[in-house]
Amino acid sequence: MHCGLKHKSLLCKLLLIASIFSAVTLYQPLTGLASESLAAKKQQKIKVLCYHHIVPEPLSRKIDTIVSASEFEEQMKYLYEHGYYTASIKDIEEFLYNKKQLPENTVLITFDDGYESNYIYAYPVLKKYGLKAVIFPIGSGITENEQSNYSNTLTKLSYRQIQEMALSGLVEFGNHTFDAHDFGKNGKALLQTMTYDEIVNDFKKFNMLFEQIGIAPTKSIAYPFGKYSDNAIRAAKDSGHNIGFTVKYGLVYQDSAPMLLNRIIIPSNITIDEFKKLLQDESSPLPEGFENVTLLPLNSHTAYVNGKATPLHAPIKAINGTSLAPLDFFTEQLKWDLMWDPSMFQVAIKQSDSTNVSFCTTAYLVNGTVMVPVKTLAEAMGYEVSWLQDARMVQLKKP
Repeated sequence: MHCGLKHKSLLCKLLLIASIFSAVTLYQPLTGLASESLAAKKQQKIKVLCYHHIVPEPLSRKIDTIVSASEFEEQMKYLYEHGYYTASIKDIEEFLYNKKQLPENTVLITFDDGYESNYIYAYPVLKKYGLKAVIFPIGSGITENEQSNYSNTLTKLSYRQIQEMALSGLVEFGNHTFDAHDFGKNGKALLQTMTYDEIVNDFKKFNMLFEQIGIAPTKSIAYPFGKYSDNAIRAAKDSGHNIGFTVKYGLVYQDSAPMLLNRIIIPSNITIDEFKKLLQDESSPLPEGFENVTLLPLNSHTAYVNGKATPLHAPIKAINGTSLAPLDFFTEQLKWDLMWDPSMFQVAIKQSDSTNVSFCTTAYLVNGTVMVPVKTLAEAMGYEVSWLQDARMVQLKKP
């Protein structure tokens, strides 16, 4: 059966005629929607979490630089169940320099100093929930060979551990200086007193070590103790860094200074409610069973595919009672084998012979993005489609 691309069958013609009288206006740019008002949009923001050392048992008191393994897992589970998108440094670059739209709940998980406990305790949890993170190790502390038995001391990461985490695609690495993580005799952090040339040489040693390990040169830096100077910022930029982190509490916005970004230090012995307050988070958890379905929240730049938060190029829209989603979400993220005919403004589902199609539907142009009716297309692909009223989401489930 041919549809639009070569020969139109009677069924396809009837479908196209029916679509003219459907609740959605046929093939015309749909702009000026009230929900698209720029003035009504919330200011985009990213929450950057800062961890250091992780210990196996809970502590008896609150310490800013240490959390227990159980606390860390509880917090990562919270992020996962609330649909957080864990950003990469590339995402942060695009967000700040190119004003890229990121999902509403976006977090960057960071670790300072490069303790071996990051590999022992944090890395398995990140893998469990599919979350990304950035580790900023002290170059001089990295060891060529790890200890044979982990002793819960403040040992640092080894070459092999760094290589394994980097290859996973979940963990990337940034600069925490090679040997400037200390204070001078005057009580100031070294990056505040070192000369420009001294700082540049330190960064060169750090990059040489990364090259030796097999890690690409980093474009991000976390200043030791959150302390910096004009020399440090200039040296960082001249050494190829375009993202810099302090430890000043706050969120990151698109107009934040890229070399002086805020973070949220996560201390030990805090409850999930306290964790939420640190994140300034008022979101609700995803619906039960979200790990096994695809969720498309209305007016959101985020979709959830089997529990994984996925950014969308355009938000899900409801126009005259019909939900529309970006065509590229279905082709790129769900890998649906669709044919797109821009001349007829139709989308068709391929059959095995690659020329015939079993179904076709009209596409729409919403603010420059090709959008398709979610329910119509998903049901044709064999999915069960339902509307979750409380969560205001379209759910797609494979029978």
